[in-house]
Amino acid sequence: MREKFLKILNESYYNLTDKDKKNFEEIMQDDGLGKCKPKFNLWGFLFGWFYLLYRRMSIEAIAVLLISLLFGYILVYLKFHPLLVLGEIFIINSFLSGFCYYFLYLNKFSRDIDYCGEYNTDIDCMKKRAKPKLLPVVIAVIFIVVLIWPWIYALITGVSLRS
Repeated sequence: MREKFLKILNESYYNLTDKDKKNFEEIMQDDGLGKCKPKFNLWGFLFGWFYLLYRRMSIEAIAVLLISLLFGYILVYLKFHPLLVLGEIFIINSFLSGFCYYFLYLNKFSRDIDYCGEYNTDIDCMKKRAKPKLLPVVIAVIFIVVLIWPWIYALITGVSLRS
């Protein structure tokens, strides 16, 4: 099963480098899923859950975001300064996305194989599901900007949001 999954991964992963291939081979178990062994991915670390969305890993991106927000909520409850909380959210987001990227991608890859046919996998279907998309990232950025726009406006103009 592992060899079959590696063959499909080699054929369908967009821009597979030798380093990525080596990391996938190292953490893939016999059933095709990844073991949670930290392997660094620069793009995942720099862009966090936006990179996961770009790679079409929406469930994993939401999970990473929720874990980051949960830790942020705990710090807010403990009365930490809001800028420290925001920084902590970005740091946890980056570390989870950067060091668990390969593990998260293999879980998404397993779902894609189930969708495209487990025993006779359609490679074109896998390539289509593995091709990165920019639209979810753009939607997420627009959503975030809409949510924080009142605070940005108040910060720029000096208007109080409480009045």
